[in-house]
Formats: sequence, C-alpha cells, structure tokens
Amino acid sequence: MAIIHYFPRYSQKENMVTNNTLLLFSRLYNHSNDQFNRFINAVFEDKNIELDTSVHFSQQRKGNGSIPDGIIEQQSFKIIIETKLYGQENLEQVSKHISSFDNEDKKIFLWINTVSIDEQYRKEIIDYLNKVNEGSTVKINFAATTFKDICRCFNEVVLDYDIEMKELIRDFEAFCTEEGLIDNTESKMRAVLAGNTYEQNMEHNIYYAPSERGYQKHKYLGLYKQKAIRAIGEVILSVDILYEEETDNLIVKNVHDVQLTEDQQQTIKRVISEAKNRYGYILSEGHRFFFIEKFYETEFMKPDKGGLMGHRYFDLSDVEGYSEELNCCEIAEWLKEKFWSN
Repeated sequence: MAIIHYFPRYSQKENMVTNNTLLLFSRLYNHSNDQFNRFINAVFEDKNIELDTSVHFSQQRKGNGSIPDGIIEQQSFKIIIETKLYGQENLEQVSKHISSFDNEDKKIFLWINTVSIDEQYRKEIIDYLNKVNEGSTVKINFAATTFKDICRCFNEVVLDYDIEMKELIRDFEAFCTEEGLIDNTESKMRAVLAGNTYEQNMEHNIYYAPSERGYQKHKYLGLYKQKAIRAIGEVILSVDILYEEETDNLIVKNVHDVQLTEDQQQTIKRVISEAKNRYGYILSEGHRFFFIEKFYETEFMKPDKGGLMGHRYFDLSDVEGYSEELNCCEIAEWLKEKFWSN
C-alpha cells in the first residue's frame, strides 16, 4: 500500500523545498495561532528577535480624541525566507530579497539551510544590513536556522494529543531526510513498540515490522514498552523476505553488497515459527527484519501521559550529554538518566 504524504515530492527541488516549508508553517498557523507564535519565536530564540503573530481584541480604549467601542488589531510583519540547499553564499541575491520589504512594523530576513550558516557569511550579511538600516526607523532583522532546527522547534510546541500535527511533522522530517536536508543517520534512533515480542527481540537480537511502512535511515533501534524505551541496539542489516514454508525456501530481498549468512537465515526462520506459534503473527511475507548487533537494556523514560504511538524517530544528538564517541552500550547507560515526551 502506497504511503500518502502531506508534503509533495518529485518537483523542482528548491521550489519544492520552499513550498513544503511554507506549507508546514501555514498548517501550524491555521491549526493554532498560539502554537505558531511559540514556534516562530523558538526559531528566532537565539537571534534576539521577538514576533507577535496574535490578533488582539480590546474595547473602550481611548484613541486620538475618541474612545472606540472595540478594536481588533495585529502587529504588521513580513518574514522573507530564503532556502539554501547547497550552502550557496550570494550577497547580491540577499540585497534583491530585502527590496521586498515595505512599511511593516517588523522586518525579518530568514535564511534556512541544511547546515548552520558560515560565520563569515553571517557577518557579511549583518554588515550589509547594518548599512541598509542606517537612518531607518524599522530595522531589518536577520535570522539563520536549519531544517533540523525547524523540525525540533515544531516538535517542541505541538501537544501530545495533536495527532494530525504530529503526523505532519513526521512527514516533513521524512521529506527533509529523503531530500538530504537533514542527515542525522549516525545519531538517529527509531523507537518501536515491543510489548508482546520484547523477550523474543532480546533473545534473537532482531526486530520485524511490515515492509510497507515508511522507513528513514537510522543507526539505532529502541524497544519500547511500559512507558520507557527498555533496550537499544545498533542495526547491522535489514531485509525484506518471502518464506515458503512448504519447501523451507527463504527468498531475501533488498540486500545490497551484503550476503545474508546461513545463521541469519536460520534465525529468520526460527523467529517466523515462534511468532506464529506464540503470538499468532504471520511473518512469512511482507515483513522487514532488522538484525541488531546486540540489544542493551536501558530505561529512557516517558514520565508524562500517553504512550508511544506506533513508532518515533529520535535524534540522540538533541539529548543533553550525547557524544559521537559513545558506543551503543554506553548510550544505553547514558539514556537511563534521561527522559522524553511526545
């Protein structure tokens, strides 16, 4: 079954990225102005920029010579967005963009890239804007961010029960990953439900799920049950299979440059049999098997209400204290002191 996406693919790349980013922003604004206000200010958090996107209602407030019965007002602002996919530095293009500003109360030039902006280029933009701002009552502010930070800020403001918004940001993250806008494979963990099968997963260092689900590249897999990720392991191989039980024939798909060993084939057959006899699961067709180097027990707790809904990707580098030097065993110990929420 084909996956339905919120964000279109397969178009002219830079236009598609810009359109999808604007679509993400507009969907959140239409969903909740308060959440959008917190989101956009989170994007600007380290840039000393504050923006008020709210509509304000008031009554009997004295004006110039009269007291109107009611007032509905909103601060005027304009955010000009430039999405840069390949780290291009073009100050001339910046000068053309800012000519689009008019008489707004707030003027913000937002630069979005796959990686953090080069500090020298940031300085060139700031120096240029300082010259433009000389003598102006309303200054043009500059902010630079990344697609990864946009996803992080979005996740931080969306509530646990906002199911559609959660699905929306997951698809945007998947889109960014597919297009190479975010590359965090080395620190990415996919957390999955493992209530009934936890012991089997741990025993065989394997996990299985339907092949048709959308999968992002990830280095680690976490097993979730009872309000916590209870184990984590490094993925060494994933394969789709077709098992013909009558002939004991195992057909292995989508393995590139890796030969499935005889022991791994026997493990798949054993797991298929166990899943059928223990849990009534039929895995002989349409399933993907993830081989794990070794699952290590951990306790990455979710203390707030609600559980894991299906699966979730974590960028471990976003968790305080992460280091690229940590091996999987060390990550499991480190996560025991950490918490997460939806």
